[in-house]
This record gives sequence, structure tokens and C-alpha cells, in this order.
Amino acid sequence: MASAIKKIDQYNAGMPGPLHELKWNALKESPFRFYRGTCHLFAEDFVKLYKYKPKVRAWICGDLHFENFGSYKGENRLVYFDLNDFDEAILAGPEPEVARFLTSIIIAATQMKVAAIGLHKALHDIMVAYTATVLNGKALMLEAEVAHGRFREYFERLRTFDREAFIAKRTFKQKGALLLKQDDVHFMQLDDSRKARIYEGLSPLLGSGRFAHFVFEDVAFRIAGTGSLGLERYGVLCFSKKKGKHYLIDVKETRESCYSKLIKVKQPRFRNDAERVNMAGYLMQFNSPAFSSSINIDGKWFVVKELQPLSDRMSLADFENDFGSLCAVAKEMAVLMAYSHIRSSGHLGSSTADDLRRFAEKKQWQKDIIELSGILAKKNAKYYREFTKVE
Repeated sequence: MASAIKKIDQYNAGMPGPLHELKWNALKESPFRFYRGTCHLFAEDFVKLYKYKPKVRAWICGDLHFENFGSYKGENRLVYFDLNDFDEAILAGPEPEVARFLTSIIIAATQMKVAAIGLHKALHDIMVAYTATVLNGKALMLEAEVAHGRFREYFERLRTFDREAFIAKRTFKQKGALLLKQDDVHFMQLDDSRKARIYEGLSPLLGSGRFAHFVFEDVAFRIAGTGSLGLERYGVLCFSKKKGKHYLIDVKETRESCYSKLIKVKQPRFRNDAERVNMAGYLMQFNSPAFSSSINIDGKWFVVKELQPLSDRMSLADFENDFGSLCAVAKEMAVLMAYSHIRSSGHLGSSTADDLRRFAEKKQWQKDIIELSGILAKKNAKYYREFTKVE
């Protein structure tokens, strides 16, 4: 059987040298960062240990850890807080989604040195929040106006962000032109021929919608994420001639879900993985991010959306060692997870909301998933120790 390190190497094969170093350093940062970047290990272990044969089907984002929730502006320019990463999305059962999230809480608790009794209660409370919401059967949204606790602080912080100031931080002027700062932290340099290919790939979008009056001013390789670090990803600086404003667009390569060869559920036919990613987000989120679309560049498919200051995520670093506050936020996230499963029910092969309710009523799977999440967290710790020992 291949070691975890060999699996990581195989999964990231072909990555350019500079990005390889960036990703390996990111994975070594902490057990939680390692967990974020190795969803493929989790997926394989989950399916093997749970002997997974889903009886109820739901659209899952596939990589729903604590830091894969965040805020963004929708097409209506309102701000939402929701699930916001669908690279691994797939039609499956709800169990791997719940387990992925609970395992992330266990790993966070371990880093915070939380006592076992406090952790067990937290996992139980999170599970109750998820199942109670599914049983209620109505998908809502998290509203800034009624948010409390850490979420209120979070939304208040978002209100201080300014798009123009954000773009100004990422750009500089040269001979009267506005260009992206290639600082090897957020953006890396591209040669002119590659820039031309990206512009060419984006050009079909210019004829309609929000892109109708756009011109492209600059593009650079974008450094972001952990699991997706190493895929082709670009930041594109655009100017709207109609509005007289600049926008930053995120262009991210897609590949098949890491669950695709593991989960034996018949999938709907998508023309490409960008369509799968965008459709999953469309079904699961309350509203889609602005500029959501897809393009093809040299035979590879990319998802496109706005890159903006309001595209912000909850981070473990926001909580230091305050596990109580983290748990309060995690329960709200569990509700959002349930909303996404309800919202996407009955679409493209997923079970109905009534089927999900009957599933949520059963207690055994809940106990099994909580127990399995503990095992998966221990496996992550083992893999992390092995990975950090390698020179």
C-alpha cells in the first residue's frame, strides 16, 4: 500500500518547482493546514473505513472544513456568508460532508489543547444543529442584520472593507497604466505569450452580462488556497468602461473531484469539471458569487468569479484558544451545511428533502460519523508527522 507521502506526491505530480515548494511549506505549517491541503487522503480513508454505500444522495462540496466558509458578493452586489469552495463537489451521501467538517473541528480542538469532554459535547452540539435543521426542512441564509457573537463582529469587519482600496493594494501605476503587483506572495509574473492566451480564453465572456463593457488591463499567476495550490490560477485586472471602475477576477483551473473514483454513485453528465463546480455552487449556495462563469484555456477548464475584499473566510487564527467561540460559529456553519443539502435536494439526482429528513432522524449514522471523525483526525495527525519528518 502506498504511503501517505507517496500519495501526496502522486496527487501533486507535475507541479512547477516554485509552487511545489510553496505548497510543501504550507502543508508543514500545522496539522490543520495539512488537513486543508490533503482532501484526497481524507476521501480515500473515509470511503474505506465507513464502507460507504450511500442510501440517500445529496450534493456535497466535498471539502467542507472550518475554513471553507466565507463571505462574497453576489450578482445582486449583496454580501453573503456561505460555503464557498466546490472544487471537490460531487453527488454523494451527506456523511462524508459531515465527517469532513467534524474532523476539522477535532483537529482544531487538538491544536487548542481542548479537554476530551469539551470536545465530545461540541461534536454532539454540531451534529444536533445539522440534523435539527435538516428535519426543519427549510433552507434560509445567514443574515448580517441578525448575526450575533463572532458573526456580528465578522460582518462589522466586512463593512470596513473597500473594493477600490483592496485593488489599490494589489496594483501599481507604470507609465499611466495600472498593473498587478507581482510580489510572489499574492501574484507571480507571467510572460506576454501566456497573458495573451488567458485574454483569448476570456474573450468569449466579453459579449454579454457583467463582462460586456470590460477590457483586460493585466493578468498574473495567483497564489492562493492550500488544496488547490499548484493548479493554474490567475488574477485578472479588468476595467469597466461603462462604470469607470476596476475589478479583479479570479480564474481557477478545475480537475475531477478527488471522490470521483471512490464513490459509487451515478453522476450527472457535465461537459467539463468547471460546469460541475459552478453547478454545485449554484445549487448549494443561497446566491452565486458575482461574475460566475467558465472558460477554456489550451484545453483546460477554469472557473471564473470576482476576486474582492469581501471574499474573506473565517480562520482558526481569529479564535486563538477560544474554543467556546469557535464552537458557537461551528454550529452556525453546521446549519449552513444543512441549508446547502436542503437547497440542492431533488436536483440532478439528489434525494428529496423528505428523504433527507428520514435520514436525519436516524441516530446510528450520527454516532458512527462522530466516532469515525475521531479516527480520521488521528490519521491526519499520523500523516502530518510522517510528512514533516521528510527532508
